[in-house]
Amino acid sequence: MDYEGRVARVRETLPDVDALLVTNLTNVRYLTGFSGSNGQLLVTRAHAVFMTDPRYEARAGDLVEGAEISVYPAAVTDVLGDLLRRDNVTRLGIEAATMTLSGRDDLDTRLDGVALVPTKGVVERLRRVKDAAEIAALRRAIALGDRAYEMVLDRLVPGATERHIALELEIFIRNEGADHVSFDPIVGSGPLSAHIHHTPSERPFEKGDLVLLDFGSRIDGYCSDLTRTVVLGPATDEQRAIYDTVLESNRAGAAALAPGARCADVDRAARAVIADAGHAERFGHGLGHGVGLDIHESPRLHRVSEESLLAGDVVTIEPGIYVPGSGGIRIEDCVLVTEDGPEVLTRAPKDTLIEL
Repeated sequence: MDYEGRVARVRETLPDVDALLVTNLTNVRYLTGFSGSNGQLLVTRAHAVFMTDPRYEARAGDLVEGAEISVYPAAVTDVLGDLLRRDNVTRLGIEAATMTLSGRDDLDTRLDGVALVPTKGVVERLRRVKDAAEIAALRRAIALGDRAYEMVLDRLVPGATERHIALELEIFIRNEGADHVSFDPIVGSGPLSAHIHHTPSERPFEKGDLVLLDFGSRIDGYCSDLTRTVVLGPATDEQRAIYDTVLESNRAGAAALAPGARCADVDRAARAVIADAGHAERFGHGLGHGVGLDIHESPRLHRVSEESLLAGDVVTIEPGIYVPGSGGIRIEDCVLVTEDGPEVLTRAPKDTLIEL
């Protein structure tokens, strides 16, 4: 990863401030390579300094690239004032979306002569467009998700429980070398598959159930996101019809991805398929979101989004139809936006409703 280049781009895009204090741990990782529960990065016009406490001194030495390392005894303010004075910083940008009020008040109290300036999205905007190393990590995470789906199909039988299948997915993903799952797996069966964000329960699968699986893996910090829906036993005509509609919507959304396309228009292209089939009220969430170091990143594919796509965005396309009391079907892929057209990175089969 080109950490020095990333820090340089932060300097180039700094708003009306002398420096930026990065406290969002995902942004810290993006800019330095550090992963841990405590670390901050100061980016001034002349220096980049990673700061942490003694617990992470050795880890920082192994992981941090492109920045000096400063270890403080108790709090970041133990060293921050001297670092700001070294570079004549009087206006310090802070990450308003993640800094707490108490954290801001503490800085304000202890940093004499420094104005704290709220900033929004400085690093997140840079994170949107994925470079070659990031795309390679995402491909590995997505490929592991595909393998996990192939593994779990044999375990989807009447009598198995949602919670057991969620655990099977997590164990497989960890055993296959992932850092972690990218979020707690969702396994919804029968009428519970209509719960868009369902927490797996002890409900045993029954013949005829739709089973919705939504899960992902995290490799080298980068997340995958995959949803597939299957049916236990022969599908009904209604289940097949809904599945085919969701699949067509999935394909329409992916086809609409292009640099410069409005995210709201991409959502609209997929949503129109479901509306034309008479299920407009059964698709109650946005079409998708960016993925990267966080499972949900910019851009947001939604009816109210004001963003446009960029080459290098990696986004999910995940339309669904959910019928309360009956069941839900969602199909989700990760897709790379390129100048040559969309590249669907997910390979898990979806062309027909799998009947187990």
